[in-house]
Amino acid sequence: MKLTLLLFALLSTTVLAAPPKTPPKTPPKPAVPAPQAGGELDAAVRARIEAFFKHLAEGKLDEGYARLFEGSTLAKEQPALLPTLIKNTTLVLEKCGAAENGSVLRVRSAGRTLKEVTCILNCKKRPIRWTLFVYFGEGRWQILDAEADLELGSFFGPDKSAGDR
Repeated sequence: MKLTLLLFALLSTTVLAAPPKTPPKTPPKPAVPAPQAGGELDAAVRARIEAFFKHLAEGKLDEGYARLFEGSTLAKEQPALLPTLIKNTTLVLEKCGAAENGSVLRVRSAGRTLKEVTCILNCKKRPIRWTLFVYFGEGRWQILDAEADLELGSFFGPDKSAGDR
């Protein structure tokens, strides 16, 4: 009996003497993204853009825009933005025909935190040029703006010089 009490006393002393476990600290979100080549696009952003075009091809504009602007403060600050974009995209697709597929054509950088992503959305009647502006803010990449252009010449516009980037 004394041996059991002694073992119990030793075990409880060890447990009481152990420092309390603290939850692991999560590192702060970076203020500036890791360096990337000028034409590189964050994999998560690329996946959101690809999902956006896939949803458009399936006729699921609501889901497409929700995925594209996922995590963006813009959608939270301007709740009327997504319904407006969906309405305008519906009108554009009526002119161009059903969306078939889309892809990223070019990525240009303005410093480490801002990217201009030029995409093509192939539709039944004609292509649409999409320009997306992606910004690294609040520790993550966010889509800030999406513009559609029906002018075919916009696919072949001059690139900005290195000084303009």
